[in-house]
Amino acid sequence: MSDNARDAALDKIVELAQQHKISSEEICARLIHSKSTEKSKGIVGKLLNYLGGIFIFSGIAILVNLIWEDVGSAQRVILTFGTGVVVFILGITSAKDARFEKAATPLFLISALLLPTGLFVFLDEYIPHGQDPVMAAILIFGTLTAQFALVFYALHRTSLLFFALIFWNGFITTLLEKLTIDGEIIGIVLGISALSLTIGISKTRHQAIAPFWYFISGLVLLGSYWSMFEGSALDISYLGVNAFLIYLSITFASRTLLFVSVLGLFFYMGYFANEYFADVIGWPLSLIVLGVAMMGLSAYAVKVGRNIAQTKTQKVDT
Repeated sequence: MSDNARDAALDKIVELAQQHKISSEEICARLIHSKSTEKSKGIVGKLLNYLGGIFIFSGIAILVNLIWEDVGSAQRVILTFGTGVVVFILGITSAKDARFEKAATPLFLISALLLPTGLFVFLDEYIPHGQDPVMAAILIFGTLTAQFALVFYALHRTSLLFFALIFWNGFITTLLEKLTIDGEIIGIVLGISALSLTIGISKTRHQAIAPFWYFISGLVLLGSYWSMFEGSALDISYLGVNAFLIYLSITFASRTLLFVSVLGLFFYMGYFANEYFADVIGWPLSLIVLGVAMMGLSAYAVKVGRNIAQTKTQKVDT
């Protein structure tokens, strides 16, 4: 909305308020009540939908567990994979119908749990044991990544993108493990990959899932990097990675990534103090210095968090 249109709307509101003798307090009260009512309705609706999804999944799990030993291989595959396919189709149908649109995400969640389970059951029942399980996982996660990504491309639902990213990370992990790459390198690759994808997602209308993936990617990257260089001469380079994440958190206005980075700094400071100052005199002094440094970092984090919030607000206004 342009500034002229906003000014015209405000003038009209003032004119109507004066005409009907409505005070500004009454207008504010009505606006606050309207927003809180809409918000509460939305929360209740989402809560009921997710509770419904939990009950459905729990019922399916209990039923399958009760009859698992009494059915054959085909029935086991149908109970898991077949149910997952049906629920996935129901999720697509719900997403296309405005009346059931809110039920789509819980249905996709159930299918995301049942589909990989069903595929692993199929392989366990019909593929001779002793085959390469990592290769099987690569095929399963790759197939599910393609499936959820294609449906996301068609429906543009954030939940589908979220599950596609989960399966994508599973696919990359098993693929790199198949190539006999070290676990620390796999973690670093996953952290960088997820962080890069999250930065791109944060610029779209699907940014609701960005905080979760910022948190996961930051933890995986820092944890894997530290595991690789712990105790070596290069362990101090961990601070450089941490500083880079703080830079990214400011650049892309992510308080979640800032939180992970500050946690990483606290961890390193504790490690450094314990490693080099854990003697009778140095240890209490190092604790004091560590406490002061942490307080300073906390104040810095709060300041940066406020700047990030202001940046987001300015982006929304423009």
